[in-house]
Amino acid sequence: MKLIIIGGSLVLLLLLMFRKSFSGIIEGISIILFRLGLSVLLLFGMHLLLGLAGYTIPINLFTGAVVAVLGVPGVASVVAISILL
Repeated sequence: MKLIIIGGSLVLLLLLMFRKSFSGIIEGISIILFRLGLSVLLLFGMHLLLGLAGYTIPINLFTGAVVAVLGVPGVASVVAISILL
């Protein structure tokens, strides 16, 4: 835990040194985190709906990242892989 705090502090210090691009970096990080959160929420909804039919969808960082990057085709691929396996 201490290592994460020290690493995060160093990253923030480096970002503060380059203030011009600081707002652009923070905006990019916020967009990525928003998409990741929305994709996990979408996967949870699919998990609930398909759970009624007896299928389970794994919800973890990898499946969330796949859905965040690919969008609707990512949801379809995660569901297809879950059903086929």
